[in-house]
Amino acid sequence: MLFLFKNTFFKLLILVIAAFFSACSSSSSNFSFGSTPSINPNITPPSDIRVLSDVNTIAFEWNLIQNPEIAGYYIYRKKPNETSFSKIATLDSRFTTHYADNKLESNTEYLYQFASFDAQKNISQFSSPISAKTQFITAVSYIEAIGNYPRKIKIIWNPHQDTRVIGYIIEKKDSKGNWDKLADINNRLLVEYLDTKLEDNATHEYRIFAYNVNKTLSLPSQIVSATTKPKPTPISNFTASNNIPKQITLKWDLHQNPEVTQYNLFRSNFESNFFSKLATIPNNTNTYQDIIDDNGKQYYYKITASDKDGIESLETGPIIGTTLGLPNTPLITYAQIEGNSAVIRWNPQDNRAVEYIVYKKDSSFFGETLRYNKVLTPEFIDNEVRAGEKYYYRISAVDENGLESKQTEEIMLFLPAK
Repeated sequence: MLFLFKNTFFKLLILVIAAFFSACSSSSSNFSFGSTPSINPNITPPSDIRVLSDVNTIAFEWNLIQNPEIAGYYIYRKKPNETSFSKIATLDSRFTTHYADNKLESNTEYLYQFASFDAQKNISQFSSPISAKTQFITAVSYIEAIGNYPRKIKIIWNPHQDTRVIGYIIEKKDSKGNWDKLADINNRLLVEYLDTKLEDNATHEYRIFAYNVNKTLSLPSQIVSATTKPKPTPISNFTASNNIPKQITLKWDLHQNPEVTQYNLFRSNFESNFFSKLATIPNNTNTYQDIIDDNGKQYYYKITASDKDGIESLETGPIIGTTLGLPNTPLITYAQIEGNSAVIRWNPQDNRAVEYIVYKKDSSFFGETLRYNKVLTPEFIDNEVRAGEKYYYRISAVDENGLESKQTEEIMLFLPAK
């Protein structure tokens, strides 16, 4: 009985001492275990561990340990900024001499430690920490953004030289300076993209990432930029007439841009809205006659130029055009009976008047209105009046275009009977 107690106490003492020295030998590392394993001082971790890294994988190779007491190996990993190692693999054969840690972040450093374990899952001391870093996919070697296209920008680049690349992510910078995903090109050899539905004369920045089957991104490409095709410049010297009867003539300078194909005219009764398209005019024409069956009619006009790609310039206008109004109505200054004649005089009120029309009507109910055309002076003497009869007169002015003014207010003259 005493011998059994001493033997048990001796075994416990050995385990405590082994655990103490094991803890001392690995005091620089912390480990995350479900429960603290026992230390077997008779087994050792793998040695002469060689490392080979890839973009998402770090692989290890070590020498076979000939100790038959070893049943397998544990592998632990952490990042340099992490406090504890975590077990990532259990290899259940001492004859295993290779391991690959997959699905890692690219261009990232990791720390590893190895330990052997026996059939009872007691472990050896831990190996010294091994630092290894994954590789990265290099940036696309050439990228270019091509502008001056109508509302679009073309991005081209060289195919990535790494055949493990399977596609590309294209990013575009937004107005706040943030990068947004624009497109995912799932083909290593497809190296062109059109960014469409853009504004005219808009500049955009782009960059590209290549990626592999694990969706690991390469380093970013250089940033490139381009600008969409600008609008044609606005039309200059846009004018509208105000002195032509029944017509408004519009004129402008021919556009100097050889890509302009047409001009677009718009008209409205209002200065600021409700414009509708009036006409499309070819690029070699710089005048338009708006035929209007009204005198003194006013319209507002705008004009734009369109190029071969349908890009339209900013508007020029609005400007006001008016058909020629009627001459001013004459002002009667004198109307009297002189002897046996009616004498009427007036002021023209308009230097456009080239002749006058005198309208005369007697007092009979069915009296006919007489019209005296081509009165060339501002005076009319009517010798055809009868005593005891009332006569009514109105005067209008006529310009060189044949436009007749409104008639004067009617005046009445009376030759008394003798």
